[in-house]
Amino acid sequence: MREDDLPTILGGARLSERPLNIVRPTFPRLERFADRFQAALASGVVTNQGPYVREFETALAHYMSVPGVVACNNGQSALLVMLRAAGIDEGEVIVPSYTFSATPHAVRWCGATPVFADCDERTFCIDSVDVERRITPRTRAILAVDVYGIACDYAALDAIGKRHGLKVLYDSAPSFGTRVGGRPVGAFGDAQSFSFHATKAFATMEGGCVASRDEGLLRRAAELRNFGQSRGTDCDEPGINAKMTEVCALIGLEQLGSFGAAVRRRGEVAARYRRGLAKLPGIRLAEPPSIQEPVWLYFPVIIAKAEFGLDREEVFRALAAENLHVRKYFDIPCHHLTAYAGAKRESLPRAEAAAYHVVALPVYNDMTDEEADHFVRAFERIHRHAARVAQAVAKMSGAA
Repeated sequence: MREDDLPTILGGARLSERPLNIVRPTFPRLERFADRFQAALASGVVTNQGPYVREFETALAHYMSVPGVVACNNGQSALLVMLRAAGIDEGEVIVPSYTFSATPHAVRWCGATPVFADCDERTFCIDSVDVERRITPRTRAILAVDVYGIACDYAALDAIGKRHGLKVLYDSAPSFGTRVGGRPVGAFGDAQSFSFHATKAFATMEGGCVASRDEGLLRRAAELRNFGQSRGTDCDEPGINAKMTEVCALIGLEQLGSFGAAVRRRGEVAARYRRGLAKLPGIRLAEPPSIQEPVWLYFPVIIAKAEFGLDREEVFRALAAENLHVRKYFDIPCHHLTAYAGAKRESLPRAEAAAYHVVALPVYNDMTDEEADHFVRAFERIHRHAARVAQAVAKMSGAA
């Protein structure tokens, strides 16, 4: 057996000499915006809706073709502000279980109760049929998530909202840059919130925004972001401090200039993964509709041990030995979180099957073909030697 055919966990050479981590943020060089940053520091205007935040909001609105955007200090603040601006402070909100915990947490913090729905087997986004089944007289809104940057079935969810008189909101934290029918996301539903965290394709270190076609909702969001102040220092309702800083806005303005190339590259990486992995048994990949161009925050792979020969934990350990670092994301469906143990517990089989068998592969703005191919080759060779890899992982676990 050639050494280069053996997985590292069995004594073969590592596929990557340097670690390929789950994220690799790309940021502009400081000299690109140093003069403007220094000017902000000299003026003392570094927050409180300074000129660069306002310029960034205008640029974001233009990019997403919406009337306006409310920039926030992070994605979770944007989500909270969006929910409250939409009038969500009681009742029930239908959310996906297959998402990051931030989504139901925001609903609970706003005073409403999250009701968990199952995911679609092809896209991993919330299943619109299951959503409609869960509507009750207490339902106030639908809060869907663009999982991995794959857009929800906006048309189906918007139609459900209209039929039942519900707000339809999108936690689009992972999907800034995704296009549906050639349109950038941002103007769908009643409002969408985004995250610009360092893990995202479009990153300002920390940051986020609310986008909407509803100018009244945007005005309320802007007030809520600033303690609820509506007329000078008077407040119609309690708000929070969710204002973006000038330095984050400056980084965002620089990022927008090259973001189109980053989105294209991420799509190319995802296509390369798909070509390489689709031929392996026991591997299931997300299948976005043909009208979508997802930004691909990560590339999810669902592993069926019976066909692939290894379970998710064994794959995780074998890839780490190759210097290839993936994420078990989302490794606990939200309806299984301790925080929601008191909620009505029922089986959501598709969300559970995905959450307990997924590995998310990294997708970088500047990922090379060689780096993407390392992951494909690693899957190929650990599958080829699956029985021995499983034994090696078991031995390591026993030694630990």
